Amino acid sequence: MSWSSALPKPIFVGRKKPLTTLQDARAYLLALPNNRQEDPEVQAACHALLLAAEGKGPMMFAEMALKRVVNGPVELRGTGGVGLT
Repeated sequence: MSWSSALPKPIFVGRKKPLTTLQDARAYLLALPNNRQEDPEVQAACHALLLAAEGKGPMMFAEMALKRVVNGPVELRGTGGVGLT
């Protein structure tokens, strides 16, 4: 794979152009303020993107990590605790 590889689905970032490639995602993360870049979830997204671009990691992990940075953590609702341990 390479940085020009397409993400499985576009990731929408407010009113900006959606992130559609690994390169778009990389540019987005690098444009974050330095203190935000040091956050563990941003570091994890950078790592997952690098692995995907090098063909050493799944694209899905990169997409999930990037969505967490863009949208924040996902809160599970309505499960009633069923199936959770």
